[in-house]
Amino acid sequence: MDIKYLKGVGEKRAAAFKSVGITRLEDFLNFIPRIYLKKISIRDLRNHFGENVVIFGKVIDVEHPIKKQQPLKIFLNDSTGTTEIPFFGKSEFRSKQFRLNENYIFWGKVNEGYGFTKYKLDYRDHLKIDLSDKNDSDFLKFPYFPVYELSDVLKKTWIKPILLSKIVFNAFAKMLKENADLTEETLPEYIIKSANLPLKKNSILRINFPLQFSNVEEARKRLAFEELFYLQLIFALKKRSIKNEVKGISFIKNTDKLKADFEKACGFVLTNAQNKVIEEIYTDMKSESVMNRLLQGDVGSGKTIVSVFAMLVAVQNGYQAAIMCPTEILAEQHFSTISNFLKEYNTISGENLTSTILVGGQKKKLRGELYDDIKEGKSNIIIGTHALIQEKVEFKNLGFVVIDEQHKFGVMQRAKLKEKGLNPDVLVMTATPIPRTLSLTYYGDLDVSIINELPGNRKPIITKLSSDERKPEIYNFVKKEIEKGRQVYIIYPLIEESEKMDLKSAEENYKLLKETVFRNYNVGMIHGRIISYEKDEVMQDFKNRKINVLVSTTVIEVGIDIPNATIMIIEEAQRFGLSQLHQLRGRVGRGSEQSYCILIAKNLDEVSEKRLNILCETNDGFLIAETDMEIRGPGEFFGTRQSGILNFSCTDLNKDKNLLYRARDIAFNIIDSDPQLRKAENEIIKNHFLKNFKDALYLMRVA
Repeated sequence: MDIKYLKGVGEKRAAAFKSVGITRLEDFLNFIPRIYLKKISIRDLRNHFGENVVIFGKVIDVEHPIKKQQPLKIFLNDSTGTTEIPFFGKSEFRSKQFRLNENYIFWGKVNEGYGFTKYKLDYRDHLKIDLSDKNDSDFLKFPYFPVYELSDVLKKTWIKPILLSKIVFNAFAKMLKENADLTEETLPEYIIKSANLPLKKNSILRINFPLQFSNVEEARKRLAFEELFYLQLIFALKKRSIKNEVKGISFIKNTDKLKADFEKACGFVLTNAQNKVIEEIYTDMKSESVMNRLLQGDVGSGKTIVSVFAMLVAVQNGYQAAIMCPTEILAEQHFSTISNFLKEYNTISGENLTSTILVGGQKKKLRGELYDDIKEGKSNIIIGTHALIQEKVEFKNLGFVVIDEQHKFGVMQRAKLKEKGLNPDVLVMTATPIPRTLSLTYYGDLDVSIINELPGNRKPIITKLSSDERKPEIYNFVKKEIEKGRQVYIIYPLIEESEKMDLKSAEENYKLLKETVFRNYNVGMIHGRIISYEKDEVMQDFKNRKINVLVSTTVIEVGIDIPNATIMIIEEAQRFGLSQLHQLRGRVGRGSEQSYCILIAKNLDEVSEKRLNILCETNDGFLIAETDMEIRGPGEFFGTRQSGILNFSCTDLNKDKNLLYRARDIAFNIIDSDPQLRKAENEIIKNHFLKNFKDALYLMRVA
């Protein structure tokens, strides 16, 4: 049925609903309320002081204001008593809205009354009710009223919250009249029983119109399980297809000499965690299946050198390796690290391996030469940004791909790099420790390796929370460290001054610090708008200790490795997520000297102070990541909301950890035993999957 024929809608509202993706009654099945309002009697107002509630009654009086600043008062009565509902402004219009002896639902906040009524309702919304209409009278039977997200498009057609709730109710009533089952079941009976879940029909009905408040959580968990189950089913199908259907490269040459030469070239002893991860990666590389592995580890744990070993294995077997980075600064850092390592490695091993960097802004002639070197196989390891996936870039035989900070790349960007080779092995790296629940929902198809150990020469970074007022003291401390030969980062959240937000600006403060506080020292600045070669010059000067104080934005969040930098000052620290602050802090503490991180914040509320103090208490990135996700939610964890996978409507990863593990176990067991979903017991799963998730599976495969 076209929704324009639904009571409360009509032509104009139907057009508004269409613009937000609702054209059929069935589209309302996907509605999830954001809050619920309890329907109470007027007598019970005293038990809900300060709360938002719904009351139903008859208008028995309308009292007009004597003075302009006074409110119009509506007096509402039910069988238990009378309350007043004041309206400020537009009293003449309001008085015409409400007729004596007619029935209304009102939503408002319970407050102290003015006159003979002890409690009043501070108005939020209302809806006229016709008790002779069965739908209206049935609507009143439910003890909780759902409140949905209301888009601006719908608001323009005078749809308000309670009216939207009534329209949804009308849609459900119509659907149930036409189909008692309401909707198709999407999980087979054996899963519903084993996981102790309610039916889909009951869950949809009760999450929208609960009979008691416990219904909401029961229904939410059923719908959340379904979201998680089908996501994990996609992961299971992708993982199986990669392992069993796509033939990869088997890197079979013996690595004993390579490993010995590699360890000598490192000049330091690898940690036990690094050795363990190297073994996991090499085991994958030897097999004929395509490797799809996530390598995560805390800042400074040595992920890059592990990836270098894997790339050397690929090169030893006659293939090229590529590493794609989200920023030029990170690409430059990797190129510097890898090219310096290869010089040492070549001397020890007698090899003549080369590395190349490909980034935007390189001169046309140089870029043409680089393209030729890559195509002819003269470059063994190629480091770059998005420039690697340009059409002009052709590899001779790309066999191994590293994607650094992969969440900062789109699905198609990652796919394009892999398509440059023939089923290359893929290693995804992230310097942001990821909570297990988020890892399973975002990287659930990958095998996971974790480096949870720092090199032995590292001292824990001392982190302190400070206020603006203590800056003179902080700057004196910084000057003493500079006199010892140390270097300093000072991070600001914006490049230029913002009129809308009272945030510190990198450019303004750079001038101030350079001309006053640190006028006797060399101060440099770097941010995302500085052109490539200027960034390189500044970073090289900082690395060569020509710059004492580097003013920056978060552009240096990952990949910068300056062992002599021992102080990280972060202004407006309350504006950053905990994981991002931890990443920034990780730019210091990379040498053997004691390092410090100073978080400067102002106007902190209790929650902000508590979360910043977590950084002062621990250097454990995984613990910090868990806390960060609990505070900000999974969708904001990486700094930008991920599209597709994390757009759950019912799942709360902070609450649904056990539900996720259960859904994953069931999904993977089903695909292990019935990879084509051909068994009769899995027919419901197959039909629902093909109807709703074919596109998602395609995107997962190319990702």
